[in-house]
Amino acid sequence: MSILVVGSPQDPQAKRVAKAIRNAGVEPIYLNSAAFPERAKMSMEDGVLRIGATRYGKLKAVYLRGFHAHVSSEDHERDMRERPQGLMAQMDEKLSFLTSAMLTFESQGIPVVNGPWANAQHSNKPYQLALLKHAGLRVPAWIATNDPAAVRRFVKKHGAVVYKPLSGGATVRAVEQQDLSRDRLAALQYAPVLFQKRIDGVSVRAYVAGNKVFAAAELHSTELDYRRKEDAVIATKVSAEERRMVVAAAKACNMRFSGVDFIRGARKPYLLECNPSPMFAVFEDKTGLSVAEPFARYLVKGCR
Repeated sequence: MSILVVGSPQDPQAKRVAKAIRNAGVEPIYLNSAAFPERAKMSMEDGVLRIGATRYGKLKAVYLRGFHAHVSSEDHERDMRERPQGLMAQMDEKLSFLTSAMLTFESQGIPVVNGPWANAQHSNKPYQLALLKHAGLRVPAWIATNDPAAVRRFVKKHGAVVYKPLSGGATVRAVEQQDLSRDRLAALQYAPVLFQKRIDGVSVRAYVAGNKVFAAAELHSTELDYRRKEDAVIATKVSAEERRMVVAAAKACNMRFSGVDFIRGARKPYLLECNPSPMFAVFEDKTGLSVAEPFARYLVKGCR
């Protein structure tokens, strides 16, 4: 039985996991979603995947790194200018095929890491926060809204507040006094925004597969969002409480594998989010910790 890697063979995460799978004695199969449909032939027939002329009826597990179906990617700049409607229709059909394949695998009992519904949480942050809260886990107070009055009430109640897009794609910023002006809040008529109570502390990323946390690091920055200026990535051990929290968070979000972000506060940790297809190549390089190897062993064991 084989393990299917869905993504580009040039993607650092997919490449490292495929190599680790091979080192574990199993030959990985690439479903090159970056090349499909322009440069790769695939079919689904009676629940069986065919890549080129080869049928893959039995799979041990699937690692879904990414579908590569964003119309805004650099690969589609020319098409987006010259035939935007055609490109969007093409991406819809591509997503339908690949999503259907993953859902079919799941219906056959094949572990997909992570399945389409879990992956969708990346761009549906309020839903994920609600899942975590419903599971009894500690998350900063939040509100998703396009109502200026609701924003003012939230800031008055919680004091220090940050904001971010509901679907990702931009960094976290602090709410400042000018953000509460009438003109600034009027921009909410174009799109709702996610506001959260600010929790001070150290940012931590922990990698979880199944019931195990196998790598974690503190992410230090002089910026509010470390993605704008990453000063240091320092390997760390998670406490027993943090371990229970991040494992429970991944389970609550139905993620077999996740990069769980949390704030190590002065008194207690707070969850921020669970990433369904986290990047880890740079993390490995900076910390010397291994993510690909233990994750590959988890896949080879059939995600037990």
